[in-house]
Amino acid sequence: MIVISFFMPLILCFTVLASVSIGVLFAYAAVLGILYSFGRTTQPQLAPERPRLVLVPTQNHASGD
Repeated sequence: MIVISFFMPLILCFTVLASVSIGVLFAYAAVLGILYSFGRTTQPQLAPERPRLVLVPTQNHASGD
C-alpha cells in the first residue's frame, strides 16, 4: 500500500508533464504548418521604380514671403 501511494504522485506528474509536452509540441507543429502553408507567397516581379526626385544640397525649396 505504501509503494502505491509513493508511485502514484510520480505517475501523475509524469502523465501531466507528458501531456503538456505533447500538446505544446503539436501546437508548435500546427503553427509552423500554417506559416509554411500561407506565409510564403510568390509575388510577381514588379517593374523597377522610376527614380524619385529629391533635393540635393545645391537646390532649395522655393520659399514665398
